[in-house]
Amino acid sequence: MNQSQELKVFEVSCRVLGTVHSIITKLPTKRLLINQIIAIVFNAVLIVPTILLNGVAVVTILKCHQLKSKPCYFIILLQSVNDLAVGVLGLPSFVYFLSTRIGAGSNCIIATLALRSTFIPLGISACTLLVMTMERYIAILHPYAYVTQVTKRRLLIFVCTSAAIQFTVSVLSFAFTRFLEMYVLAQVSIVFIFIGFAYTRIFLIIRKLKSSEARPQVAFSAENMTRKKMFLQEIKQAKSCFIVILTYLILSLLPTAIVIPFTLNIDDIQYLAIRALSISLGFCNSSFNSIVFFWTKTLLRKETFKLLKGMF
Repeated sequence: MNQSQELKVFEVSCRVLGTVHSIITKLPTKRLLINQIIAIVFNAVLIVPTILLNGVAVVTILKCHQLKSKPCYFIILLQSVNDLAVGVLGLPSFVYFLSTRIGAGSNCIIATLALRSTFIPLGISACTLLVMTMERYIAILHPYAYVTQVTKRRLLIFVCTSAAIQFTVSVLSFAFTRFLEMYVLAQVSIVFIFIGFAYTRIFLIIRKLKSSEARPQVAFSAENMTRKKMFLQEIKQAKSCFIVILTYLILSLLPTAIVIPFTLNIDDIQYLAIRALSISLGFCNSSFNSIVFFWTKTLLRKETFKLLKGMF
């Protein structure tokens, strides 16, 4: 009975950069086929909110000089541009790749390129959120250096360099089997360690501030009150960034960190099925980022309402 429900497995092979790659064009069981169709529908539907939410965020920041001039919002702009690329390029490529497993296509080279291209925006997103953490860390723990050292130009250079590295790794993964997965695992480890270190230090600073507020204080001068108010604003920005990074850790990095070590020693069909789930969760983060930004950033939310009101 089970054998009658099984479907014959079809594979198409091709050679890219001297290495043989193969894609599955038909899954072995009906259960896997149904799961694959659900994944295709889910990622296809996800394209719409990803493009709309991030498109609105990008246009709002570009049109508002007050938002565009601040480094913290400039990083949000870079992150939103990358998430918009996920909706325009990453998700459609991944949907096409998933479709090849149900017999919707058989071009091995295009399908292989489509799969590898999905990792580029996900990797850039990790680097951008790493920059966001670094920016908040410097703003809170080294406020004087923040004014002179953290500039939009340097932030842009860092993100562009990360994008170039991510693209190079994706190309090299064609020639070296599992190279991309091992790089992602190393990247996940670095991001986990740095984010944990940075936000632990920030948390200790916030706790120290709260404990000092509980003790009786002498009267502050106007200058000290202004500095304290600005410092509290920086902490508020850090809290919203932490929510964004926490959702990224839960949806993207944590599943990847759990999945990769277990998938290195299993067969290709099981590997691809598990990776489809982890990549889909990673793509969800591109929509959640914008939702969190609009929810936690009052100025961004107000400017977005003004933009939409002017349009409609």
